[in-house]
Amino acid sequence: MELILRYMTTDAVPGLGLGALAGPRTWTDGDDPMMTLNHGLSGYVCGRVAAPLIHRRSGLPEGLLAFGFLLGAALPDVDALANVLGAQTYFSGAWYGHRHASHSIVGTWVLALIAAAPLALWAVRRREIPWRRAYPWLVLCAWLGGLLHIVGDLFTPRWPLPMFWPLPGEYGAFSHIGWFSPFLLWFFLGVLALEGLIRIAVRWPLRAARWQGFAVWGLYAFAAWRWIDYLVDSRYVSPTQWEAYQHTLLPEAMIGPASATVHALWHWMVR
Repeated sequence: MELILRYMTTDAVPGLGLGALAGPRTWTDGDDPMMTLNHGLSGYVCGRVAAPLIHRRSGLPEGLLAFGFLLGAALPDVDALANVLGAQTYFSGAWYGHRHASHSIVGTWVLALIAAAPLALWAVRRREIPWRRAYPWLVLCAWLGGLLHIVGDLFTPRWPLPMFWPLPGEYGAFSHIGWFSPFLLWFFLGVLALEGLIRIAVRWPLRAARWQGFAVWGLYAFAAWRWIDYLVDSRYVSPTQWEAYQHTLLPEAMIGPASATVHALWHWMVR
């Protein structure tokens, strides 16, 4: 089930050996909303790994720091708002189109400056942490989350990113993962559920609190490693091949409902 969008490819990406691509790009419908959710969760997972170290230097709550990663990792897809002006604008290649300025190092920095403001305000009002201490650290977390978004998108097919915008050049399109990855969604949700179980288990034997923090950190460290391993080891050839690959990782009951929901969202976006 595919949506053909008449969006012509750009010149070949220097140094990547991709060659010039002719003709329209083919997209599997329903991909973008799922990718945004997966991006946010990947940012949160990696943020939970980095949060203890940043907490020691900043004094900010680890959960707040991780949420900064999550928000920063999801925000680059705010360029989906270009779809309000139509699918042609969304896929136009203009700086405000999808996967352009907001998917660059500079763009993620600007988004981080915006995203960190309400989080820092919460820290000031609820935790009485000075703004000048909270805001810079939260900007850093949101920016790192945005960079993780770029890393994830580099491994998707046929749409290189202007990483160093406004400088010329596009990079990526490694074709390791497809746009819609149910495995990542269920994997990340499973990690969140396991954390909840660990924290519930600790409520009974008090001595278990000694290993709770280490167990939770280890869980997220494993999840971050598995995410990177998935990006590197997977291969995307075609929508049919990618769907078949997902079925080797998950049962149909876990793929079908998620696919139907995301496909509906995608059709609503591009209608």
